[in-house]
Amino acid sequence: MVAALLIGAVLCPSADPAPAATTDGHRDALARYGAAVWNLRRERLLTAARQLESAAKQAPEAAAPLRELAKLYAQLGRDPDAIRAARAVVARDPTDADTAALLARLLFDAGEPADALAAAKLALASTSRPERPDRAVRVYKELAALCERAQQLDLAERALRAALALVADGRAESVRAGAFTPRDADTEAAECFERLGHLCVKAGKFDPAIRAFESAAALYADPGRAGDAFGAARLGWNLSGALQKAGRPEPALKRLEEFLALKPQVPGPYQRAAELLRAANRPDDVVPALRRYLARDQENRALAAVLAAELAADFPTRREGDELFLSLTTYSARRNAEADPKVVAVQVKSHLDTGRARDIIADLDRTFVLLEDKDRKKDKGAAPTDAEKRFAADKARAVADALKEQPEGVKALLTAAADDFKAGTKRAYGTHHFIGTLAARHNQLDLAELQFGQAAREAPADAQLDALSGLIDVLWRRRRPDKVERVCRGAMDAQVLEVFFNFHLALALAEQGKDEEALKAADRCVLQAGDTDRLTVRLRKHRVLGALGRWDEAIRYGDALLDEFDAPADRQRIRYAQSGAYWAAKKPREAEAVLRAMLDDDADDASACNDLGYHLADQGRDLDEAERLVRRALMLDRIERRRAGSAEPESAAYRDSLGWVLFRRGKLKEARAELEGALALPEGATDPVAWDHLGDVLFRSGDKAGAREKWGRARELYEADLRLSSRGRRDGRLDEVKRKLARVPE
Repeated sequence: MVAALLIGAVLCPSADPAPAATTDGHRDALARYGAAVWNLRRERLLTAARQLESAAKQAPEAAAPLRELAKLYAQLGRDPDAIRAARAVVARDPTDADTAALLARLLFDAGEPADALAAAKLALASTSRPERPDRAVRVYKELAALCERAQQLDLAERALRAALALVADGRAESVRAGAFTPRDADTEAAECFERLGHLCVKAGKFDPAIRAFESAAALYADPGRAGDAFGAARLGWNLSGALQKAGRPEPALKRLEEFLALKPQVPGPYQRAAELLRAANRPDDVVPALRRYLARDQENRALAAVLAAELAADFPTRREGDELFLSLTTYSARRNAEADPKVVAVQVKSHLDTGRARDIIADLDRTFVLLEDKDRKKDKGAAPTDAEKRFAADKARAVADALKEQPEGVKALLTAAADDFKAGTKRAYGTHHFIGTLAARHNQLDLAELQFGQAAREAPADAQLDALSGLIDVLWRRRRPDKVERVCRGAMDAQVLEVFFNFHLALALAEQGKDEEALKAADRCVLQAGDTDRLTVRLRKHRVLGALGRWDEAIRYGDALLDEFDAPADRQRIRYAQSGAYWAAKKPREAEAVLRAMLDDDADDASACNDLGYHLADQGRDLDEAERLVRRALMLDRIERRRAGSAEPESAAYRDSLGWVLFRRGKLKEARAELEGALALPEGATDPVAWDHLGDVLFRSGDKAGAREKWGRARELYEADLRLSSRGRRDGRLDEVKRKLARVPE
C-alpha cells in the first residue's frame, strides 16, 4: 500500500518540468499543478489530488501531473488509480525509472507478476543517473526486492551489484557529489552486501554469498566505517546459514556461536544449532548444548521451548519435555503473563512431529474451558481471572497462527479431531468452533458441519450466533438449503436474532421451491431489519425471486429499488443484481447494457468486469475485451483482498472466468493453468462449473481420460446441489455434462 516509498516521500516536488504553458488551458494546468505541489508539501493530499487531476485533464500530454498523481494515489491506497496513472507516465517516458519502479511494486502487489517484472526491467534499464546516486541506489534496492519476489534472482543480483557500484566501488565519487556522507555510503554498502548474500544463498551460490556476508560484516565491525556492532554480530547468523547450506557444519557452528552470544529471544538460532550439531555427527551434544545456553539465559522462553521440543522428540525424555512445555504455555502472573506465539508455534510443531495431534486438541480444549463461564467449568476451582482469560485467548490465536505454517500438520489434526468426535469425547464449545473453522478453511465440509453443529449445541446463549453462523455458511457451501432451513427454524424457535435467520431462511425456502413461505420470510426480514441493513435485505428478496425463477418480478422489484436508493454505491449493488436477473431471463443485451453502465460509473467494479468478460466469452465475441475485463477483475479483487487481510488471496470464480476466456481463445495451456488454480482454492474445489470447464479444456487438448474424470466430478457436484437455482439444473449443465460423458467411453 505504501508503494510511494519506492520513489521517496510523496511530499517532495518533482524535479521534472511542469506542463508547458502555451495556451490558456495549459497556463491553467500549470497553475493547478503548482498549487497541487504547494498542497502536497503541506500534506493537503485530497486537495492536491483534485488539483493534479484537473491539471492532467487540461494538459493530457504532460507527464508531470500524472507522475505526482501516481505517487499520491499509491499513498492514499488507491492502487488501481495509481496503476493507471503510472502506466500512462511510463508509456510517455520509458526512461522514468522512479515511476516504472512504483508501477512494478503496485503490479506485484496486485498479483500481476509478468507485467510487474516488465516494469522492473524497464526501471532497471533506465536507472543511470550519476547526478543522483542516492536516488538510483534506492530504486536499485527496491527493484532487487521485486525481482526476488518474482524468482528472477539473476536480475535481482544485477540490481544489487549496480547499487554497490555506486556506494562501494564508486564511494568516493558519490560522497564528493554530496549524495551520501561517508558513513551513510558505508551503511548502504553493508546493507546491499548483506542482501546480496541472502540472494546468493537462495540461488545456491554459496561462496559468493559468504564473500558478500564477510564484506558486510567488515563494514559493520569497523567503527570508522558503518560502525554497527550489533549488525556485525548479526552477520554471524547469516554466515552460519550460508555455511550450513554449503554443507560445512563446523565453521557454521563457529559463526553461529558469535551470534548466540547476543542471547536472541527467538527459536530459530537454537533450532539451527541443533541441526548443525546433528549435521556434524554430534547428536548427543544437542540437549547438553541447549541446557548450557539456557543456564546463561534462564528467562529465554523461546530457547526453553526448543529444548522442550528436543526432549519431547525422544521417548525416554518426552515427559520432561512436555512438563517444560506446560510450564511455558500455562498462565503465570510472574513468568507467563502473556502467551508467547513463538513458544506456542514450537510446541505445536513438536506435537505434530511426534504424531500427537490429539494432544494439541486436548491442550486447546483446556484453553477454551478457561474462557467459558464458571458454571460451565469442568473443575470446581475458582473462576479464571481476566488476565487468565486474555492469556487463553492469545494462546488459542497463537495455535491458529502456528497451524497456518503447517499445512500437512493440519490434515493430521483434522483427522484426529474426526476420530475424537466419533469417540464421543466431550469438548468445550470453543474447541468445536475452532476445529469447525479450521475444517471449513481446508474444505473438509462434512467435519466442519459436525463441529459447528456441536458448538451450537454446547454454546451459551451469547455465543450461539457465532456457531450457527459458521454452520449456515458451511451448509451453503455444501449446497444444502434443506439443512439451512432446519437450522434457521430451530434458531428462531429459540428466539435468536430472527432477522438474521429469516434472511437465510427466505433463500433456503426459495431454493427448495417453497414460493409462498420464501416470500413471507423475505418480507419479514425486510420489516425486521434496521436502517443500516435496509438495502441488503431488499436485495435478498430480489435474489429470492430469482431463485424461484420469477425473473420478470425480480427485474421490476430491482427497478423499484433504483427509485428508492440513490447513493452511488447502493445503485451499483442494485444494478449488479439486475444484471444477473437479465442474464437469467435470457435478456443478454439488457444485462450487458447494465454492466457497461456500471463500468462507466466505476471502471474498478471487479464484479462487473468479471461478469461482462465471462458472458462475452460465453457468447464467443469480443474475446480480447473479455480477457482484459476478467484480468482486471482479478487484479482489483487481489488488491481488495490484500487490503482486507483475506485468508484467500484471490477469487476462484474469477480464475474460472479467466480460464474459460482463455479456452475460448484457444489458449489451452494457459486455460488449464487458470482452471487448476481455481480448483486449488477452497471455494473452487466444490464448484462443478470449474470442473466442467477443465474437462472441456482437457478434451480439446486430447486428454480424453482426464476430461472424463473432470466431467465425472462435475456431474457428482451438479447432482449433489439441491438448490433450485443450481446452474446444473436451471442452465441444463447437468444434462450437458452427461451427454459429454456418454460421448467419451471409459
